[in-house]
Amino acid sequence: MTTEHADAQRQIARYRSLVQVIAALSRHVRTEDLLLTMHHEVQALFASPITLLARRTPEGGWAVQTLEGDVIAEQWLGPRRDGLLERVVTDRVRLENDLPAYLDREGLTVVRVHYRPDLPHTMSWMGVPLRAGGETLGVLSVQSYALDAFTPEDLEFLELLGVQLGIVMENAALHEQLEREANTDPLTGLFNRRQFALRGEAAGHAAGEWTLAVMDVQEFKRINDELGHAAGDVVLRGIGEALLDLTAARGEAFRLGGDEFALLLPCTPERAAALLRAGLDGLAGRALPASPFVNVGLAARRAGEPLTEWVRRADRHMYAAKRARAHLIVSPEDVA
Repeated sequence: MTTEHADAQRQIARYRSLVQVIAALSRHVRTEDLLLTMHHEVQALFASPITLLARRTPEGGWAVQTLEGDVIAEQWLGPRRDGLLERVVTDRVRLENDLPAYLDREGLTVVRVHYRPDLPHTMSWMGVPLRAGGETLGVLSVQSYALDAFTPEDLEFLELLGVQLGIVMENAALHEQLEREANTDPLTGLFNRRQFALRGEAAGHAAGEWTLAVMDVQEFKRINDELGHAAGDVVLRGIGEALLDLTAARGEAFRLGGDEFALLLPCTPERAAALLRAGLDGLAGRALPASPFVNVGLAARRAGEPLTEWVRRADRHMYAAKRARAHLIVSPEDVA
């Protein structure tokens, strides 16, 4: 076999590997899964001990993720006027096989995202921009502990991969955005009624204690009529923020529509009532145009009970609170 033929065969094999990597990346629709696969596939493709993906933040900085050895590390870098990442996106550097000499010559400093004393420093470095839709999404970098580790051919393959990765990242971000819009309420950021139906059914069959809380705002129409709908929206957002805080550790919060909200809490009604009293009392400390009175009804889950019946029982307790015209929480223990 001639040298030329051997080189051609090697090129074909490498292009085949590149196609397989792109196919593996394209299967992912979630950014987190996509990035993890990217690191492992790119390390294997270039036989490299370090991969780095830096994504642009809205503030102009970088969200950096590296895989070095078997450790994923992440770090946020603030905006900088000049640095390796900035030079990649402005096409001033792509490949350096003696990185320390380049940094010294250019007067640049770098941040090692994952530092371990037992690992050597990067000596060879490649980086390509990730672009899609006319925007720069970030930088993909492959690094080595050895001098002269990469060739112009390596850079060509990394550039081809970078083009495809930018498209795949944009598609994953679009999928996640559409998923958020389909599952959350745009005003409050809480899960919507569709998610309540799905997650309520799941909670009905989950292990342990579960309590459903349904609630509405006392005389919310008066807030809209007297202060305007914009003020009413601020009140609803404030309630949504309070419910997100309340369920940050455990449970899920939903806006069912209008001024109606719900919580699924993995605890007894007594514990749920205590959590809600503390959480809703905190509304007074928020800068809202009106102090809302929230009526809450609680119902413990019953084995084998349909979600519609669970909601009906909680609704009954909520309307009991509403009739009292006060900031009340009514649980099964409060009614005959």
